[in-house]
Amino acid sequence: MEEKVITCFHCGNKTSMKEVARHRIVDKDEIWNYPNDPFGPEYIVEFGKTWYLFLCPVCVEVTLDKHSWCSEETEPGGNPIVNEEILYPATSLNVHYMPKGVKDAFDAALKVRNLDGAICVLALRRALEKMCKHKGAVGRDLFAKLKDLQEKKILPEIINDISYILRKEGNSAAHADDIEFDQETVNLMIEFTRTILDFVYTLPEKIKKAQERIKSHEKEPKVEQKA
Repeated sequence: MEEKVITCFHCGNKTSMKEVARHRIVDKDEIWNYPNDPFGPEYIVEFGKTWYLFLCPVCVEVTLDKHSWCSEETEPGGNPIVNEEILYPATSLNVHYMPKGVKDAFDAALKVRNLDGAICVLALRRALEKMCKHKGAVGRDLFAKLKDLQEKKILPEIINDISYILRKEGNSAAHADDIEFDQETVNLMIEFTRTILDFVYTLPEKIKKAQERIKSHEKEPKVEQKA
C-alpha cells in the first residue's frame, strides 16, 4: 500500500492520502500471422487496469483513481504510457485533451463545490470563458460566444438551452443576488459545464482515435480461415 499527494474533490484540500484498497486486471490479446501457426502468435498485446482507493485524512472521504495502459503504447524508453483518471468523485472526464487553463479553472470550481456554491458557479463560468477564447469564439458576453461556437458547428444546438441556464446562474453569482446555491443546483451547473467541455475537447479526440484504430485495422492483411 502506498501514500500519494492528491487534491481531494470532496473538501478541496491537496493532501497526502493513504491507499486503502487496490485491484489490478491484465488482459492479453494474441496477434497471429495465420490460424494454427505452429510457431504460435506473432506477438501478444497486454491491456492493464489498476484501481486505487485513497482516503482523505481531512474530510475522511475516498478518492477512486484508475490507471490504465496498453503494451503497444509506450514512452521513448519503452515503458507503457499510463493513463490516470479519477473516477470518484466526479472530475473532468478526460483532462488529457483539455488545455491547462481550461482544466485549472474547472478544477478550481470542483474544489469549492461543497464550500461555496456561488464561487463554484463563477469558476465554472471562467472555465467556459477560457474555452471560448481557446476556440476563437466572438461575442460581447459568454452567451454570445457559446452561440458563436454553436453556429460554427463546434457545439450542438441544445447547448443554447444549457448556456442560457449557465448564464442566468452565473449572473446571479456574480452580482451577489440573494439566491441560495443549493448542492443540487451546483451539481447541475458542474454537469452542464462538463458536458460542454467534453463535447468540445474529449469527444472529437475519442472519435479521431477510433478512426485511426479502424484505419490501422483496415490496412492489416486479411487472414483466410481454414475450413
